[in-house]
Amino acid sequence: MRQTTEFDSHSRVTRLPNGVRIVTERMPQSKTASLGIWIEAGSRHEAPGQEGMAHLMEHMAFKGTTRRDALTIAKELDTLGGLSNAFTSREATCFHIRVMDAHLARAFDILSDIVLDPRIDPEELGREQGVILQEISMVEETPEEKIHEDFWAAAWENAALAHPITGTPASVSAATAASLADWRRANYRPDAITVVAAGSVDHTALTDLADAAFGSLSATAGGKSRPAGRYTPPRIALRRDWEQNHVIMAFPSVGNASPDRFAHTLLGTLLGGNMSSRLFQEVREKRGLAYSIYAGVNGLSDVGLLEIQAAVDPERTGELLKVVTAELAAVADGAVAAEELDHTREHLKGLLYLGAESTENRMMRLARNILLFNRHIPIEETAAALDAVTIADVAATARAAFTEAATGLCIMGPTAAIP
Repeated sequence: MRQTTEFDSHSRVTRLPNGVRIVTERMPQSKTASLGIWIEAGSRHEAPGQEGMAHLMEHMAFKGTTRRDALTIAKELDTLGGLSNAFTSREATCFHIRVMDAHLARAFDILSDIVLDPRIDPEELGREQGVILQEISMVEETPEEKIHEDFWAAAWENAALAHPITGTPASVSAATAASLADWRRANYRPDAITVVAAGSVDHTALTDLADAAFGSLSATAGGKSRPAGRYTPPRIALRRDWEQNHVIMAFPSVGNASPDRFAHTLLGTLLGGNMSSRLFQEVREKRGLAYSIYAGVNGLSDVGLLEIQAAVDPERTGELLKVVTAELAAVADGAVAAEELDHTREHLKGLLYLGAESTENRMMRLARNILLFNRHIPIEETAAALDAVTIADVAATARAAFTEAATGLCIMGPTAAIP
């Protein structure tokens, strides 16, 4: 029997008997709808030797089903006139599309087809493995991505959490049609599938479509992802023939499900989340040390890191580190004024409300709240949580995070060295 819960007058969730969830948020003034089929299967759900399976499966889904070949899928998606895409994260895979409301049923038919019935042809698989190997090579040649991958990999003792989402050349090359199909069967389970839509959408109609497509799937038991394990602050220096030294400094933060996430988000944003942030002003505007500098929380459901990333002239790397360290110490000592915190708070609330006008943003936000909390969280509740963070909260968060023992540092470039 279907179980339906109404969050409010516009938002509902229905769970089918086998565990598949259908979640909608109706936006009365919208004439479009954004649809996503989310599978709680990402790189974190890969065992040793399976690195890159989730990402490879995402690619192969568009290579044909028993009803459609790859060209037919591309043509049908283009004919709808919408915007379609897919992505793989460490904790989920998502196939999504934005279309006119009249095309929602057709869009669902295509997305559900590629999720349910991908044809893993060995020849197509070989070609796609070559594409992904090129993607991995591109990361090696992109400093901003390379330093982040190496830093993240060194930070966690859980290898499933640490390895790149794309996998490694060895693991991607070793995948076969049979091994990929086995991984998919183990992870694309009914209880891991959530259909989410926002915009001009009828909940009952979408539930009927989802029931027809997914309702006959047999419920199967699946293992949960292993805990992240201990965070070990990396200290990495790697010489690379680049024009600049690329730097990451990071500290332990909290997961996306933590009630403390709002204080950590405000802290990261006021440090380096926009052009008026402390680090941007001090590092770029006052000293000209870097073209850009960024700070923010990189979080998963249960863990996170507050990361600061910049590129700097090799001869001024030491100066950059001193400036950043001084700003962190000042924030931990209570240097943030009420006006500064209010400015940062209003920036984040502005992004929150501006994003609410997009059906795609609403769909993504709804999905993440369902996956994390199993409920719809009104925007007003999030805004109120940001309002509740005090100057004392920000200072306490900074003091707890910015300790010497917890400081991770990675420098890559022509003169890379850990001071």
